[in-house]
Amino acid sequence: MLMSKIRMSLVVSAALCGTTMGCGSTPKHAEMVSAAGGNAQAAPLVDRDKCNDKDKHVVTADINQDKKPDVWKFFKTVDIGGQKTEVMTCKETDLNLDGKIDMVNYYDDTGSQIVLEEIDGDLDGKFDMTVYYDKGKRVRDEIDTNFDQRADVWKYYEDGKLVRIEFDKNTDGKIDEWDYYEGGKLDRIGYDTSGSGRVDRWDRAPEQEEEAPGGNAAPAAPGGGAAPAPAGGPTTPPPASTTPPPAGAAAPAAAGAKPAAAPAPAPAPAKKK
Repeated sequence: MLMSKIRMSLVVSAALCGTTMGCGSTPKHAEMVSAAGGNAQAAPLVDRDKCNDKDKHVVTADINQDKKPDVWKFFKTVDIGGQKTEVMTCKETDLNLDGKIDMVNYYDDTGSQIVLEEIDGDLDGKFDMTVYYDKGKRVRDEIDTNFDQRADVWKYYEDGKLVRIEFDKNTDGKIDEWDYYEGGKLDRIGYDTSGSGRVDRWDRAPEQEEEAPGGNAAPAAPGGGAAPAPAGGPTTPPPASTTPPPAGAAAPAAAGAKPAAAPAPAPAPAKKK
């Protein structure tokens, strides 16, 4: 009778966890890495052990009924308010049911909010997008657009709204373009044209130039480019919470330029005779 129960238990486990992998095991996938030694802001720290099956209770689901798991949920027993409670630490999903993980969600210590999401957008078994959350709000995206397993686009959000996008256009591991957004619209663009890793030229967004002709747009340099950066060297790109000079700020007067003459006063009205 005992052996019969053991055999039955093994059969049930095999049905739940699949015939090619044990409970807690998941298909291998290639994680995307941030550009090391570059000028991108350091990514928020996330405990990657949350998706490790050690000391976890793993629950699987078979979406397409092929007797192989497609979803893995990792639970850990923690003490909340003096009570032992199981909270979900991680969820892995095989979206296209090909045996490869396409999306991973990491949860906070309460198991109620996502802190990190990894996505395989082209379903090739390699992550190409990482999304970070803070208190349930999206704060940062890292995207691999050329599929070399290294981020080359970074998006930053404040209160869930996009405020900045950074690009590594030449894929050398350094950001060389900074796009700033105001009210959901592209406002200004900073460029690193020297390879220093810092902004040395600013452009207004094209729509800003159209809205304020002859006003706030940077003057054009010979050849159609933007005017060179002001004296004093390149400007370091500000963090997400600050911005470069506002769109309407007046440019400093050129050295030696004379101030504009004050307008002549209007003539006094003639006295009645």
